[in-house]
Amino acid sequence: MKRNRLLLPLALLLLLTCACSGGNSSSASSAGEEAAPEAMAPMEATVADQRLNFSESESAAGESRVYSDENAKLIRRASARLQTDDFSAAEAALNALVVEQGGYYESAAVEGGGYYDRNAARYGSYVIRVPRQAYDTFLSGVDGVGYVVSLNQSSEEIGEVYFDTEARLRTQQTKQTRLLALLEQAATMEDIIDLENALSEVEYQIEQYSTELRRYDSLVDYATIGVELYEVRRLSDGAGTADRLGTRISTALSEGAQGAGEALGNVIVWCAYHLIALLVLAAAAAVVLAVCLRRRKKRAAPPAASAPAEPPAQE
Repeated sequence: MKRNRLLLPLALLLLLTCACSGGNSSSASSAGEEAAPEAMAPMEATVADQRLNFSESESAAGESRVYSDENAKLIRRASARLQTDDFSAAEAALNALVVEQGGYYESAAVEGGGYYDRNAARYGSYVIRVPRQAYDTFLSGVDGVGYVVSLNQSSEEIGEVYFDTEARLRTQQTKQTRLLALLEQAATMEDIIDLENALSEVEYQIEQYSTELRRYDSLVDYATIGVELYEVRRLSDGAGTADRLGTRISTALSEGAQGAGEALGNVIVWCAYHLIALLVLAAAAAVVLAVCLRRRKKRAAPPAASAPAEPPAQE
């Protein structure tokens, strides 16, 4: 009986420990040391060693080794804007590049054209995931898809939060093991209910931390690359600000003449599409103008002079 009476205080102590472990990392570590000092000491040493190794990888002489360190928890992202005068060929080249580098499309959307304008310029927006080992190779092959207008890269180091979440997960797993052992020894229904409630809370925390770690692993193992593909009528190699003034002026005149020609051509095409409607509008405008002119002439005409009255006849 004394043994059974001691189970309930032990269970309550573990419940308090589970509640404290949901706070910050320091409270989780102290609670873990009180619950299982022998189990937590090697775990904390492992986490500390991982952080130390990561910090040493960043302190290389003259440069950072974070990109080449396989143990680094680095999320890498990039975005590229491309132009092409052959959208179908560029899209096929992009598909081949994704397959070659072992990636996949997280999302893809193509817009442009319509029932009355099937040959309009198209636009594609893609979100691509590639293995982190193929990140640099993929970006190097982007210029084979189209003309690179812009290319931006960013990275986020999550080593500290990753290892902290991993430590919390191990703490909860240790508590789960101890609660299961106490549950096997419980003799009263009250003890069983208390222990099962504590186990439910611990299992919920384990699932949360496991899901978070899986999400981090996915972001670290596969880089995210956004690609915007624009279809243009022609690719221009116009002069830039570094060229001579004469070259820049001649290029500007040439580009301006071509742009004016394209604008005029667009106007002519639009008029051809709406020729019948324009003719009807022109005829209606002519009728309205003729009526207005006729009314104006009537109002401007002088009134007709009345004939002089004849004098009365004299007898």
